[in-house]
Amino acid sequence: MSDIRLLGRAAAGVACAVAVLVPGAAAAATDNSAEQSAFTLTVTESNQQTRTVTLNCDPVGGNHPQAAAACNQLQLVNGNLQRLDARAGNNCTKDRRDVNAEAKGNWRGKPVEIKLSAPNPCELKARTGAFFDF
Repeated sequence: MSDIRLLGRAAAGVACAVAVLVPGAAAAATDNSAEQSAFTLTVTESNQQTRTVTLNCDPVGGNHPQAAAACNQLQLVNGNLQRLDARAGNNCTKDRRDVNAEAKGNWRGKPVEIKLSAPNPCELKARTGAFFDF
């Protein structure tokens, strides 16, 4: 009789453990990783070291210093990096310190990539706002 009770308690314990673990597994299975947005951004200025940051949106994260502002910009253009254009009252000088910028990643599960060149960092920021401002 005690073997049956022990077996019953073991079965109840396994059932409780499964009840606790299954919702977590279900949440992981319905995780919208296909909906997440993540980028690797690189900026190389002539005669300087390359800078690279990561940017995550949905939820906002990564080591981009202005991640929230950059994600907001992406939201406004629905992830279309070609439409990033923040030129409003550009007060940049005409100095030449060529800057190359590149972004690779995905926006809500769709791959995106862009390569840009600008005559100086100010022009790059004027053109892309917070996205390449790091």
